Amino acid sequence: MLLGVWEASGALDTAGLRRNSPAQRRFQEVVGPFFWQSPIIHRCFTKPRGYAGDFLMMEDVYRNRPKGETSLGRWMDQWVLDQPGFVAVRNRRDKLATLLRDEWAGGARHVMNVASGSACELASVVETRPFRGITLLDQDQGALFAAVSALGPWVDPGCVRTWSGTVLSLVRARTSLVPGDQDFVYSIGLYDYLSQRFATALTARLWLHVAPGGLLVIGNFNGHNPMRRFIEAAMDWYLVYRDPPELLGLCAGLHDVKGAEVWTDPTGCLHLLVVRKRGVRPGLSVPPRPDSPA
Repeated sequence: MLLGVWEASGALDTAGLRRNSPAQRRFQEVVGPFFWQSPIIHRCFTKPRGYAGDFLMMEDVYRNRPKGETSLGRWMDQWVLDQPGFVAVRNRRDKLATLLRDEWAGGARHVMNVASGSACELASVVETRPFRGITLLDQDQGALFAAVSALGPWVDPGCVRTWSGTVLSLVRARTSLVPGDQDFVYSIGLYDYLSQRFATALTARLWLHVAPGGLLVIGNFNGHNPMRRFIEAAMDWYLVYRDPPELLGLCAGLHDVKGAEVWTDPTGCLHLLVVRKRGVRPGLSVPPRPDSPA
């Protein structure tokens, strides 16, 4: 029956399952209560913090442990945690941790995470790679508190800057952030909700904060994610999907691009756009290795 959720989706509108459509309402009425016995699925549907992919839900995905109160609830938790889209989220975290370690080895000491959530990938790195400056931006103050708490044992509080606000303020330069002072800027859960116009504007703004020789990394799910219809139907969770050419298009107007590439996670569900800025990183006598933008 569960496989039928995916098989039936092929007959639906290629643009996705329309919100509040008869098909969505019928799905939620008939089988919604079955799926919602999973606390993870139910949290996505009810959105207690106002949005589906909140930092507590993402931490559940990272931990990869069922938490249902009934046997069926625990089974449903594990089932959804094993689906390609959530496996891809864990793959993305691991890839980012690798990039953070690699950039630190190349001299990066200042990192900025936009729509940071609880920054689990960063917390897993700083114990052995101490960044001198960490900037975290998120509209959810609770997420920032969780991130600072996770970093706390390993990072001097004076090295951490937090900013709670919308990305609109960032795009309009209504922050105290200094251009060109970040060795590594990344945003992995935000672009899935941005129009192309806004995503392009935000990319240009983030690029201004990347130091010479630095790296910009942007994450986005693609439209071939096999969980797409399910998260729309059972979780009322809608994303803006981008394929590699669309992601590469985000950096088409940027200046001083040394190289750009798109990494695709092993499930094929999501991508990371990886863009290297031309120049020598401050404090280094030679540019980062030339073999890859990453």
